[in-house]
Amino acid sequence: MDIQFSARHFNASAGLQDRIQEEMDKLAKFYPNITGASVILDHEVEHQRHCEISVNITGSVVVASADEENMGKAVDVALERVKTQLKKANEKQNDHRAQPLSDLS
Repeated sequence: MDIQFSARHFNASAGLQDRIQEEMDKLAKFYPNITGASVILDHEVEHQRHCEISVNITGSVVVASADEENMGKAVDVALERVKTQLKKANEKQNDHRAQPLSDLS
């Protein structure tokens, strides 16, 4: 999966980027057709960290963000929100209608 990282007003460590990369790779089990993603990490306000994750899937874009006191917690909350949206998108994509009775014979 192609992931673009952006860090505003601070330098994101390689360890943080690797951790985000690993977690983003795990998102494929919730929605298999992920085409790309973008992660924006922001440290503008003194005690406020912002993480925004946008995931490109076939036909739309899933976006989630979180504001927390530390960057790790902001990333975790944003990832959980993305997972929830991807699960919902996957359920909508699957066809849950029953098979017609005429096809059963």
